[in-house]
Amino acid sequence: MKNTYTELIGKHQGESCVILGAGPSLYDLCVSKYLKDILNHVVISVNSAFVPISDFDLNPDRHYWVSNDVLCRRWSYWEKVDKSKCTKVVRDSWLKYRGVMSNTLYFAPRPTAEDVVNPDDVGLCYNSSIPTSIDLAMAFGCKKIILFGVDQNTKQGMSHYWQMLYKREDRPFAFSNIQDSWSKQQKVFDINNGVYDALRKFADLKGVEIYNCSSITKVTAFDRITLDYAFKIVGK
Repeated sequence: MKNTYTELIGKHQGESCVILGAGPSLYDLCVSKYLKDILNHVVISVNSAFVPISDFDLNPDRHYWVSNDVLCRRWSYWEKVDKSKCTKVVRDSWLKYRGVMSNTLYFAPRPTAEDVVNPDDVGLCYNSSIPTSIDLAMAFGCKKIILFGVDQNTKQGMSHYWQMLYKREDRPFAFSNIQDSWSKQQKVFDINNGVYDALRKFADLKGVEIYNCSSITKVTAFDRITLDYAFKIVGK
């Protein structure tokens, strides 16, 4: 397979990486003084978490968009991703769209069970896009990883940051009924938790620090930190 994520292995050795998930706590970053500061670091945005930074001048050598799910192409935000300068890193199930996608690298899933991370394997965690992104950041060689919007929880009945950040008419939307129910997402979260535990052990082996900047997260594998402390760790 050509154009694979392996081109990126070791590319950001020793740097810090910010990973943006679409959980409700991402709102706190979006309305803070720090949002543009993340561009001083390696950035991975996942699925609709790309929208708040889509108008920034993104460097394709330092900003990556990650997705496992080809159904992202049926969401309104896909046009912003498609037209942006960011480097897309997607699962090999996207290969069918290779002819119409630019600046894209592909990854194959790790050959092990979802919650097994073998340091000798080629491939990335594959059960959902946040674990993929954490695995990718460690492949980059990053030594500090800060998670935003990784909650597996709701806030005031809302499951995504954009429900709070944008007016209804400006929110991302699916062109067909493809969004999973909250109860179905819980099953994914249960699997995620096992994968996060495996990634934490892998990070410890590699000397990588992973922090979750969320006050509402139900993810327990990583140390929770505040927004201000996150930028003390990585600098502005």
